[in-house]
Amino acid sequence: MFHSKTHLFFDLDHTLWDYVRCSKETLSELWLAYQLEEKGVQFNEFFRKFNEINECLWQRYHNGEIEKEVIRDDRFPTILAELSIPDGNLALNMQREFLRVCPTKPYLIDGAIELLESLSGRYGLHIITNGFDEIQDTKLRSSGIDHFFEEVITSGTAGSQKPENRIFEFALEKIMALPAATLMIGDNPLSDIEGAYRAGIDQVFFNPNKQLCPITPTLEIESLRELLDYV
Repeated sequence: MFHSKTHLFFDLDHTLWDYVRCSKETLSELWLAYQLEEKGVQFNEFFRKFNEINECLWQRYHNGEIEKEVIRDDRFPTILAELSIPDGNLALNMQREFLRVCPTKPYLIDGAIELLESLSGRYGLHIITNGFDEIQDTKLRSSGIDHFFEEVITSGTAGSQKPENRIFEFALEKIMALPAATLMIGDNPLSDIEGAYRAGIDQVFFNPNKQLCPITPTLEIESLRELLDYV
């Protein structure tokens, strides 16, 4: 189906790098280190609130409502305030530790290594991500997949974020390829799938959680191994 493609673009978080597992392990360490149970907060409550606030902030960022730095600066103060722990210093310390530790976690989505090993040498492999530049680089190195990718395009280096056309145009210029020769693989229906569609790039929607998508993607898969049947 995609054998005519020469370059594949991958999203990183939730597509290759297991953000949920990595963040949960980091948050568990923070919950213990900062003794949140003694402050009346159970871990499941802390983890649920983190996911709720984090998802909301990232969605606002994808919608162009806030700058990325707001996620970094407001996430833990908002979480702790909603857990009735209005401690600014604690929030600042937890945020610093989260950003330091979480990207060093090595966990990948099931099937990621098998897929990348199969594709390597047959396609040009690249990352397109809205994540923080230095943090995404750490994730790639810590999980041992940095060597698979020729280009890592971030919203910072492109001066634009998914789903805006400019980040995809920047990526195409970087690898000197036409849209028809490329394929975008990602888990976010707006930033990855609709964004690539608007840029004229075919899309593979990695959708293990059965999310709704505003468009019909070129291909939808529930596991990364499924893609091996098409490339």
